[in-house]
Amino acid sequence: MSEWWLEPHSEGPGAHVHEHIVQTFYVLEGPVSFFVGDKWIDVETGTFIRIPENTMHTFANRTDKKTGFLNFDIPGGFEKDMPGMVAWFENNK
Repeated sequence: MSEWWLEPHSEGPGAHVHEHIVQTFYVLEGPVSFFVGDKWIDVETGTFIRIPENTMHTFANRTDKKTGFLNFDIPGGFEKDMPGMVAWFENNK
């Protein structure tokens, strides 16, 4: 599980696919925009979104205020990727 907070008008990591991971997102503070498959959807606080494995996805904050969500990966092991993700966000502010 990881917790994400996005500054206003910020983008996520770009559209990508996880071959063997199912992701579930729970929006703590919305709205948050999610790209799933081939379309963008805007979801509000309290919404769960499930991204099946092998599904193109990303996220973005298209609002004027900070937004946040929890991300659950099944199976686990996502933690090993966090240092690279932190570096990516630091370099792409």
